[in-house]
Amino acid sequence: MLEQQEKIRLLKRSSLWIISMAHVSPEPGSLARLTEAMRHLAGGVAVITVGKPPERSGYTGTAVFSLSINPERIVISIGRQSSSYSVIRQHGLFGVNILSAGQQHVADLFAGRGGVKGEARYQGAEWIVTPRGVSLLVGALATAEFRVEEIIERHSHAIVIGEPLAISATSDSDALIYWRSAYRAVGSGVRLAAE
Repeated sequence: MLEQQEKIRLLKRSSLWIISMAHVSPEPGSLARLTEAMRHLAGGVAVITVGKPPERSGYTGTAVFSLSINPERIVISIGRQSSSYSVIRQHGLFGVNILSAGQQHVADLFAGRGGVKGEARYQGAEWIVTPRGVSLLVGALATAEFRVEEIIERHSHAIVIGEPLAISATSDSDALIYWRSAYRAVGSGVRLAAE
């Protein structure tokens, strides 16, 4: 009986492996549909900072989330062609700055609006540089310094798992979110439908 159960487990594992390895071509227009559908998912706006002055870079992202509380880990997603990706790989450290509603100009700079790149993205805002060389935004809702634990490359992006080295959450300002291709402010005055 035990041998039969083991065979079933192996068959299930091998079937899952075959299914996961199968390549299915997307339907025509599905990429545009996915992009359109994802516009409806509101996300908090963060600036990810990488590198040390005077050779810093960074980007604006909404794909930042908690992976685990114990141990504390987060996940960020970054385009593998991004200039910030090579810097994260090289330095093994990065900062996460969760923006307040009044910091949209910082989000725009780090999104590259107006062609701003690299160190120039840090102009027009106040930054502190930690002893490890990570740049953190003064006045952000929360800031954190991370060490890269693992990088998983898939398709056009990489998933970076970060271990926090320092975390600070001090601001009570409204949050900046991105929804339907636009920035919006969300504050404590917002009531959920269930309340």
